[in-house]
Amino acid sequence: MTELVFKVDDDLAARFKEISQKKFRGNDSKAFKYALKSLLSEDEKKVLRFEEIVQQIQKEIKQAGGLTGKQIDEYIAAYRRLKKNSEKQA
Repeated sequence: MTELVFKVDDDLAARFKEISQKKFRGNDSKAFKYALKSLLSEDEKKVLRFEEIVQQIQKEIKQAGGLTGKQIDEYIAAYRRLKKNSEKQA
């Protein structure tokens, strides 16, 4: 991990600390990470958002007890059948 040191105006530092405390429970690293994400290009933001959605889905599946390999195969097969049928209708 790399440590960064920035010199900023006192007002800006205080505002950052306030946001960090309010939205990130004082986790300055996480607050800074999200600040950097806001500066990324639209394409990069879409990729990061997709990753966040995937992580959230994985978390929800794990909390619900997870899935077996067989269940995953069944869901994939069902999705492929649905996709194939919708392509035929188009």
